[in-house]
Amino acid sequence: MKMLRLLLVSLCLAAFPLHARAALTLEQTQKAATGIDSLLAAHWKTSGVTPNASISDETFVRRIYLDLAGRIPTAAEARAFLYSKQSDKRAALIYDLLGRESYVSHFYNFWADILRLKSHFVNTANVVPAAYAKFIKESLRSNKPYDQFVRELLSARGYAWDNGAVGYYGRDPEMPLDNMALTTRIFLGTRIECAQCHDHPFDKWKQTEFYHLAAYTYGNKLVHEAFSGARDAIRARQDAINNDFKKEKAASTDGGKAAEKRKQERLDAMEYRKVVGIIKGPVGQLFSPIGLERKADAVLKLPFDFHQDDGKPGDVMRPRPIFGTVPELQSADDSAAAFARWVKSPENPRFTRVIVNRLWRKLFGVALTEPLDDLRDGANAMVPAIEQHLTKLLIEQRYDLKAFLAVVANTRAYQSAVTPGEFNRGEETYHFTGPLLRRMTAEQIWDSMVALANHEPDARDLAREGRDDRRIAVSHMACDAYLNFAGTQLVDMAYARLQAELDLQKRDAAVKEALIVAKRAGDKQKELELRRKEGALDRERGETFVKDFILPILTNLAQKKAGPDAKVTVDETYKMNPNPRVLPTETWKRLHVPGYGPAPKTAAQLAAEAQAEKARLVTLALRLGYTEKDCTGFVAYCERTAAEWRRASELDSPAPRGHFLRTMGQSDRDFVEKANPNAGIPQALALMNGELLSPRGLLSPYSPLLHGVDRAADKVDAVFLALLSRAPTTAERTRLANTALTDLIHGMLNTKQFLFIQ
Repeated sequence: MKMLRLLLVSLCLAAFPLHARAALTLEQTQKAATGIDSLLAAHWKTSGVTPNASISDETFVRRIYLDLAGRIPTAAEARAFLYSKQSDKRAALIYDLLGRESYVSHFYNFWADILRLKSHFVNTANVVPAAYAKFIKESLRSNKPYDQFVRELLSARGYAWDNGAVGYYGRDPEMPLDNMALTTRIFLGTRIECAQCHDHPFDKWKQTEFYHLAAYTYGNKLVHEAFSGARDAIRARQDAINNDFKKEKAASTDGGKAAEKRKQERLDAMEYRKVVGIIKGPVGQLFSPIGLERKADAVLKLPFDFHQDDGKPGDVMRPRPIFGTVPELQSADDSAAAFARWVKSPENPRFTRVIVNRLWRKLFGVALTEPLDDLRDGANAMVPAIEQHLTKLLIEQRYDLKAFLAVVANTRAYQSAVTPGEFNRGEETYHFTGPLLRRMTAEQIWDSMVALANHEPDARDLAREGRDDRRIAVSHMACDAYLNFAGTQLVDMAYARLQAELDLQKRDAAVKEALIVAKRAGDKQKELELRRKEGALDRERGETFVKDFILPILTNLAQKKAGPDAKVTVDETYKMNPNPRVLPTETWKRLHVPGYGPAPKTAAQLAAEAQAEKARLVTLALRLGYTEKDCTGFVAYCERTAAEWRRASELDSPAPRGHFLRTMGQSDRDFVEKANPNAGIPQALALMNGELLSPRGLLSPYSPLLHGVDRAADKVDAVFLALLSRAPTTAERTRLANTALTDLIHGMLNTKQFLFIQ
C-alpha cells in the first residue's frame, strides 16, 4: 500500500510539474490545484471516503473574501462576481483578492496573532513596535518570500528606523531563553520549552540541547540610549582624577590617605548622577528602546541547579542546532544570522512543513498534521502525500505565499461544501473532503461590520501611519543628535545647566517657603500670586533647557546633515502637552531637522488637505447616488466612520479592553495564537444590544448597508445579498416579507449563517 501511494505521488508530480519561479500563471495555478485534487481523490478512494459536494458561486464568493480578504464582500462586490459571465471568474477573483490591500490587512492579523505583535510595549515610546508593525505590513504588501521574511526576523539587528524586524526580539526584552522557545514553536513546530528547565518529559529534547540552541541568540541586547560620547567624556574626567590620585599616592608619605580623600572629593564634586540626569532627562522615553545589538562576548552557561548526566552547572554552551545540518560558524560570524540560515533552510526538516500546515489550516480549518506546533519524530500527516506535495511546491515556488494560497484556493477540495460538526484533533483522521465549518475570527466579524458601515472598508489609515512614521523619525533624530554632538561639549553644557538648575532650585525654595507663610496667614491673594510664580519658574526651567541644551544639539545635527545654513523648523500644528515640566521632552516632537521625515505641514496645508478630502467625499456621494442635499450629512458620516470604523489591522493591536474585538475573542497577544474561537454570552449581548446597530453604525441612512437596501426594489433580497452574499430562498422571502427592516438586519446579524464561514 505504501509503495502504491508513493507511485501515485510520483505520477501526479509528473503530470503536473511545478515551476521554480516567483509566481504561477493562472493556467499553472489551476494545473497545480488539479494535481492536489488528484492526490486527494486517490486518498479518498483508498480510504473509502465520499467527497463533499461542490459549492455555489454564492457560497464561494463569501468564503473566499473571508479567507483572503478577511471580511464579507460588499453587496456591490458580491453582485459583480455573481453576475459575471467570465468562465474562470473564481480563479480571477482569487488572484484579484491576493493583490488587494485587504489581503495585507487580513494576513497582518494572522501574523500578529502568531508573533504576539503589540502596538505598545510597557514603559516605552513604542518606536520599536511601530517599526515592527510597519515591517510586517510592508513584507506582506511586497509579497516578500517567507524564507526571507523569517531570515530577516531572526537575524535582525540595528536601529528600529533602519530595520523594523528588530521588533521580533524586542517583543521579549531581556528574555532570550523564552524567545528561543517561542521561535522553535512558531517556525519549526517544535515545543522545546520544557527543556529550558529539565530534560523534556514527553519528547527527546535534553536541557543541554535547548541551551546549545539558545546560545545562537543569547547575545541579543536591546539598545536603550545614544549617550556613548557623553559617557566617554565623563569617564575621561574620572580617569584623569584617578591618574592624579595614583601619582599623588606614589609620592605620599601617609600611605595615600590624603590623596584618597582628595580623589573622593573631586569625584563627588563631579555630580556624576545629576549630570547624567540632565543629559538623559529631556529624551524621556524616546530611547526605550530604539534597536537591538549583539553582544559578541555574551556567554550562555548551564544554570546553577543543572543536574543531568551530560553536563554540569556553569558549563559554557556553544551554539549548536537540535537537528539537521549544523551551520558553519566562524569566530567573526553573527551567530544569530547563522541561526536564521539554519532555520529557514529548505533542508531543515520542519521549516517548510510548518508554514505549509499553517496556510492549509488557514483555508481548511484544520492542518494536515495536528498539532502543527508540536511536531515529534514519527508525527505523520493525515494525508502524507498532500503534505509532501505542498512542501515541494512551496520550496520550488521560492516560498511565495500568495502563489501557494492561490493554488490551494483553486482546488476542488477547497471549493467544496464544508464539513459540519466537531473534529477531535489527535483522535481521528480528517480526509479534507472540504473545509471544516468554522466560526469567523474576531477580526473577521469586526472587519465584516466595517464593510457594512464604511464606504471604503479597506482604506489604510494614513493619518495613523503618519503619526507612527513621525514617532520613529523623532527618535531617529534625537539619537543622531546625541551621536553627532561632541561628548565633551555635551558634558560641559550639562554642567552649565546644573548651575542654572541650582539657581532655579534656590528661587523655587524661596517661593515654597513664602507659600507656606501665606497659607498659614490665610492670604488667598498672596497664595495665588505665589502659585503663579511657581508655574513661571517651571516654564522658565523648561524654556531655558530647550534654548541652552536641546536647540544647540539639534542645530548641530541640522548643519551636519543638511549644510551650514540648515535650520531647525517648528511644527506649529503640534498640540503640545501644556505641562511645563514636560516641555523639554515634548520639544523633540515639535521640532524637525531636514532628513528626518517630511517637513511639518503648515496649518494652511492641513486645511487645504481637509478641504480636498471633503471635495473627494462629495464626489463619492454623488457617484453613489446621493443627492446634493445629502452630501453634507454623507461627508460628516464618512469623517466619523474613518475614525470609528477602521479595520482591525488599522487599530491598536490588540484592541483596548472592552472593545468589540476583545469581546468577540481577539487575542491579548501575550501568547502565541491565543484568540478565543468559541462563542459566549458577552459576545451574544454585544451583537444583540451593542452600539453596532444604531444610527451611529449600521443603521445610519449613510451606511453602505442601509444605502444599498433603501435603493433596492426588494429589500429582503438586498439584506440577504449584503449580509450573506446570496438571495433568499422562496421560503425565506415569504416568511420575512413583512418583517421590519431593522428587525430583519438585527436578526440576520445574530444568525449562525452570518457568523460562520460556510
